[in-house]
Amino acid sequence: MEQLKNRAIALILGLVLAYAALWIIGVGAAIALPAELLKPLAQVSTVLAFTLVDVLTIAVPLTAAFLILAFVVKLLIKKPDVSCYLLLLAPLVLTQLYFTLQAQPIILDNLLVMLPRYLLLAGCLYFLVRGDKAVQA
Repeated sequence: MEQLKNRAIALILGLVLAYAALWIIGVGAAIALPAELLKPLAQVSTVLAFTLVDVLTIAVPLTAAFLILAFVVKLLIKKPDVSCYLLLLAPLVLTQLYFTLQAQPIILDNLLVMLPRYLLLAGCLYFLVRGDKAVQA
């Protein structure tokens, strides 16, 4: 029964993260950056320029929100395991996957721009799980 309660808490907080992600992505997309700032990088690669903007305006705040909710999970659940953190991320990933698949046509550039966002979240997930295993050992 305790595991069911822990999973429900993680899933509810995951839904909160997915809802907050919509707001974070909306605000991050609305940030206007001067063209002079991106022009040198855009000459090398426009995908790299858009990826850098996405990392700074969306991925970092999204990762901060994930880490805050992961800390809340650690406070509410005595011994969080990998599944708690995966349930925390699942609604966000499924929501983003749904919106990505709805965009027609799916352009490879869009996926490449979004990839660092998920790599940053995966890195945080890895270090959270690794940190919990070090404490338990």
